[in-house]
Order: sequence, then C-alpha cells, then structure tokens
Amino acid sequence: MIDNLPTKALDIRLATTEDIPCIEQLDSLSTSPTRDIHREMEKYFGSVDPSTHEHTFIFLAEIEGTARAKAELMLPPAHTPTQIGYIKRVVVHPDYRSKGLAKLIIQHVINFAHSQYHVTAIDLHVWEGNRPAIQLYESLGFKLQHHELYYRLQME
Repeated sequence: MIDNLPTKALDIRLATTEDIPCIEQLDSLSTSPTRDIHREMEKYFGSVDPSTHEHTFIFLAEIEGTARAKAELMLPPAHTPTQIGYIKRVVVHPDYRSKGLAKLIIQHVINFAHSQYHVTAIDLHVWEGNRPAIQLYESLGFKLQHHELYYRLQME
C-alpha cells in the first residue's frame, strides 16, 4: 500500500500516444546511467527488436490524475515458442519513491502479462548500484540469472 496516499486516488492504466510528454517527463527523472538509450519517440510504442519483442505496453500509475510512475512491458510475437516478457524503464517520480508505488505498478504489469498474454517468465535488467530496485525485484520473486559486463569504446 502506498504510505500517506489515499488508495482511491491511485489508478494504473495503459498509456496512449497522448501520454508521450508525460512519459518523457518521467523518463527524465530516472537515475539509471543508461536512461538515454532508445529515447526517440517512435521507440516508446514500438519494439527495439521486433523479432524478439513485438509489442510494447507502457503503464502509468496516476495519483489524483497525475502520472507519478511508469513501467514498460515488452512481449514477444504470439508464435514464439516461449512467451517471455521483458520489463524495462521503471521510473517513479522522486517525491513518490519508497512509498510502494513501484511495487504496485510492477505487480500490475506482472498480472497483466500473465493473465492477458500467458507469459511463462518475465525478465528485466537492473543497474547493479540500484539497491532499492534490486531489493524490490527480489521481494517480487525475481531471481538473479547472471551478471553482465557492459563495455564502451569511446570514439572521439
């Protein structure tokens, strides 16, 4: 439950193209060091790799009509043998962090993916320095699959 916020004021819904300014505003509040990857507008409602993930759904958590959190769910094409979803870009407005809002929106995304699309698993990546997110994901039952190293050669 969200601390100090009336439950009736919370609404989690699918975003539409009219919500892109709001989505961009929430994304700008991300503390992830990779938050600027794939920021073009057309990427919001289309997959980065259509052969792997055909559908992208963006969920907004609104409190009293204002979006305070978002999470994205990517789903594979229906004909894919294993239905594994992928959660990305979970962002909570700084004023609403540590109040349970991220947990509520992720639970909503998980329930949506399972009940509507019958996914068999959901993957996500998290920056290793983001301890609150890691604790949240583990509390929801996510298990660490492997550590990944990310390298870049800067060309000047």
